Amino acid sequence: MRTFTKAIVMIGSAVALTVGGALSVSADDKAYIKYRQSAMKAMSGHISGAVAIIKGQVPYKDDLVTQVTGLRDTTKVLPNAFKQKTSGGKTRAKDNIWEDSDDFNQKITALQTAAEDFLAAAKSGPEAAGAKLGAVGEACKACHKKYRAKKS
Repeated sequence: MRTFTKAIVMIGSAVALTVGGALSVSADDKAYIKYRQSAMKAMSGHISGAVAIIKGQVPYKDDLVTQVTGLRDTTKVLPNAFKQKTSGGKTRAKDNIWEDSDDFNQKITALQTAAEDFLAAAKSGPEAAGAKLGAVGEACKACHKKYRAKKS
């Protein structure tokens, strides 16, 4: 009977942890996470489009400024996208974003500056834009390296 009781207690504890963990992410946190992730996906999409144009993989040179403008504009939502600390949820954002918010916000500002420079260059064409693309990539990498968890 003791073994049976222990098994029931263990199963009950496992269920409670599973249900409790699933419920620990509030609806608000889910919304903030989704908002952040949509901004990051938009940036990725604009960068990918710009890179395809710069590399000559697609012939849409007239779209370059539009793609880079989208990137630049999306960087403007990042301060709000990361303003609200979230707990749990399906995100790769590390807690040190909010613990070291001054540094994180400086990195966002650096990305915004790189995006502005990229846009100015894009107005001169793919070759000029290509010269500024690396700075955007480095600005992105600076945040990802320190503030984004690796895929598990």
